[in-house]
Amino acid sequence: MNSQIVKRLLGGAGIAAVMLFAVPAAQADDQFSPAQKTEIDAMIEEYLIKNPDVLLRAIQNVQSWQAAEQSRQQSEAIIPVWDALVADASVPSIGPADAPVTVIEFFDYHCGYCKRALDGVMEIVENSDGKVRTIFVELPILREESATAARAALAAAKQGKYMEVHQAFMTNRGLLDEDRINDLAAAAGVDVDQMRADMQSPEINGMLAQYSAMAQTVGISGTPAFIINGTMVSGADMERVDALVQAGLEKAS
Repeated sequence: MNSQIVKRLLGGAGIAAVMLFAVPAAQADDQFSPAQKTEIDAMIEEYLIKNPDVLLRAIQNVQSWQAAEQSRQQSEAIIPVWDALVADASVPSIGPADAPVTVIEFFDYHCGYCKRALDGVMEIVENSDGKVRTIFVELPILREESATAARAALAAAKQGKYMEVHQAFMTNRGLLDEDRINDLAAAAGVDVDQMRADMQSPEINGMLAQYSAMAQTVGISGTPAFIINGTMVSGADMERVDALVQAGLEKAS
């Protein structure tokens, strides 16, 4: 085979295509003889040894494309989840439904990072002058007791005591076992017997199943995770959350 032809194959996009995407075997058989393919393989190897930066750039380009594609797919997946949570009055929230900025938090009551984020979350609520709505989505993924605590909080919501219980559970240090949950709920003014009965309701079972499915849909695998007006923030990055909230308020003003 003419070596100049092979060298042209090795240029820029050619090397990326050959090395990272590969020509299907059947197609390669149609285009090149065994001797030609052997020659191409040898020249590719030689070229990469002499020019390793070419392969590095190709890999970086593919990684950038993959990251952009994952971000695009996640953004598309967020839209129906966002719309459903914003429209569902049964999901615990504070702030007006028509607020120009909405913050959605997925959390677990045994998550240390969620506990650290609590003050920042509440500051947004307290300082928003009614322009921010915060939606609290139970995502008990860390241990069995987290699911029990989530059920208790949702049951307390039926008595109008969700935020009292939510903050009590979030500020608790140590395990939220059955006795501790009962004590904290009672101190928050909850009828514990009624709470325990409501915790087993099909409605709460359905809510937790729905929240879990939503988290999987948008790629949430850890807590806390925030969605601010459709933009995802993973982890307790309250600076990023605050920045998105401020951007949303400025846009709405």
